[in-house]
Amino acid sequence: MKKIFNLAVILSTLFAGVAFTSCEDDEEDSKENAEKQGKTELQVVKGGEYSCSNAVKAFSFKVTDAKGTYIDGTQEVTFKIDGFDGDITLSDAGNSYLIWNGTQFVSANTATAKDHVKDIVMCLAYKNSKADYTITSATVNDTMNGLGATESKFSANNREANK
Repeated sequence: MKKIFNLAVILSTLFAGVAFTSCEDDEEDSKENAEKQGKTELQVVKGGEYSCSNAVKAFSFKVTDAKGTYIDGTQEVTFKIDGFDGDITLSDAGNSYLIWNGTQFVSANTATAKDHVKDIVMCLAYKNSKADYTITSATVNDTMNGLGATESKFSANNREANK
């Protein structure tokens, strides 16, 4: 009986190591997806799921709302980032940059983004855009690129809404 108990403990310990998953795996998947497709700008749609990889952070996100148009400067894109509470909105009229501050994602206006240029992981394209709801790397923006922005790569996560 004692041998069976010891065997059960050993097997359950081994199985726990195999069955355990962590958020870091999700971050690695996000990075792999984004680097595989390697786009520095990507048009997003409501319901679409995407990945972003940057030197400071890799993550996946789902667009929960997209409205307005870049033509008249009324774009708003709202999304939920995997593993984080709450929604974030980027807009033409307000905060059009997404920054990773080391512990959380923060939307920022141009002045704040310039002060934290190396932490920018995403921008909502506006004046130089050719389509609604285009997210870009900060390196696409000449001003931010000149200040030393790091490149972000994006991918669609091949879900039904992205087709």
